[in-house]
Parts: sequence; C-alpha cells; structure tokens
Amino acid sequence: MDDHFLWDLIRESWIKIEASFDPAIKPIVAESELNIREWMLIFAAMTFEPEDTTPSHLLVRGPYTSSDQYLTRLENAADKGYLENKSNNHFRLSDKGRESVTNFIKVARETMEAASLLEEPDARNLANLLECLVKNSLENPPPPNTWSINLSYKLMPAKEPALPYIEQAISSLSAYRDDAHLASWQSSGLSAIALESLTLIWRGQVSSVGQLTEKLSFRGHPDKMYYDALAELREHEYISGFQNVLRVTEEGKLFRDRVEASTDHFFFAPWTCLNADEKEQMAEILKKF
Repeated sequence: MDDHFLWDLIRESWIKIEASFDPAIKPIVAESELNIREWMLIFAAMTFEPEDTTPSHLLVRGPYTSSDQYLTRLENAADKGYLENKSNNHFRLSDKGRESVTNFIKVARETMEAASLLEEPDARNLANLLECLVKNSLENPPPPNTWSINLSYKLMPAKEPALPYIEQAISSLSAYRDDAHLASWQSSGLSAIALESLTLIWRGQVSSVGQLTEKLSFRGHPDKMYYDALAELREHEYISGFQNVLRVTEEGKLFRDRVEASTDHFFFAPWTCLNADEKEQMAEILKKF
C-alpha cells in the first residue's frame, strides 16, 4: 500500500466527516460574528494554554501571515469578548470564548457520532490504526519538531465513541504534516513569503505580481514585501521573467520539488509502525466512507 495513496484516502474521509457536522456548527460560528480565521484563533488560544496566545506563537505554524494581521484578528476577537488582552498583546480565552469553543467541540462531536458514517467494528479498528500513526509521529525524533501536532493532540478526545477520536487523529496528522513542511524548507534560509510566492508560481496558480498580491492579500503584507520576495527568488535563480510573466526556472523547480520530497520523507517516516496488512486494512475501512 502506497503511503501517499493512503494519506489521500485519509484526507478524503476527513472531508466526509467534516461534512457530517458542518451544518450543525455553522450557526455557532455565524452567531459569534467572527470570521473563520478569527474563530480559528479561539481554538489556538485553547491549545496554547497554559501559555498566552501571541502573534509570535501563531507565526510558528503559520509563518506566511504577517504579525500585524495576527494581532488584528486577536484584537477583533477580544473586542467581541472571546479573548482577553492580558498585557502587551498577550491574549487568553475569556469565559465567553471558552464556553463557545467547548460548545462548538461538543456539538461537532455529537453530530458526527450521530451520523454513523462507519459501523462500530470498523470505526474502532480505524481509531486504533490512526492512534498508532499519531503516537509514532509524536515520538519520532526531529526533524521535524512536533510543535503543531502537540498542540492539536491536546484536543484529542477519548477513543469511545470512535468517530470524534478519528476526526481529531486525522487533524493531528495534518498538523504533523505542517511540521514536516516547515522542516523541509526553513533550513534553506529562504523567507516564508518567498517560499509561498515560489509555491504559487510553481503550481501555476499565479504568473504576475498583481495576481500574487491579490491572491495573498489575506496574509496582511504590503505589496512591497512581495516585490522583495521575488527579488530574493531571482537572487537564488529560482524564478525568471518580468512582473507580468513570472516563471519558475529549472533550479527553482528542483528546489521546490526537493521541498515536497523532504516533506513526504519527514511526514511518512513514522508510518513504519503499520505493516502492509494493516495499511491495506486501513484503506479498506476508509473506502467505506
């Protein structure tokens, strides 16, 4: 069983699980008057405890967004009563925020369990197999560091009922893939903005400065930062072309391909805890979603 294929099945199943509870939790988010990115910071604040939540904390897993943008979102959540700004932009969950997050999790997990997407024996077996992957990822020596997966694992529920456990286990694996991705390129010295710009050009999603700044406007960086990022990429000979005709060079493609290969190498290393038969069993269960 190819690990990439199995991970694709896991992600497809995650989408199906999320679809089962999405209608139930949408009203909770809507009533909060927070946008989805602000709402996710409420979750982050819970996982960072007992530490405060700061833009610096958020930049560890999400270095592509500006510190000022993170601060604006935190302040907006505080203005609506979900966070408290304790001092010097150190935020903590308010009572209102904790109640909202706890209710969100409760409703989501009760709804996905009621959906009965898997028969009980299959759900229990899948939970056990995912537990192996998650725990082996947590215990795997760096690289990568386990910052993101450790935070996600704080929200792990009991194994019974199985479906909420499965959902959070997949979320934890996704967090570990973020850890793996960060480890795959940060040692290169390339800035986060340059890496994300290169990725979009490499994927063929943008081919001009205008498209790049428009697509990434939610990151909160001034346009000048992207001109600087493109200059950085040109200095490394990773891109060529003019502002309206940006292209990845052969060297840039090789670099970005290496980043992807390193991400896979780090991410899949802990999957040796499952043998071939167990991976086949997992795939058969996942297909039942």
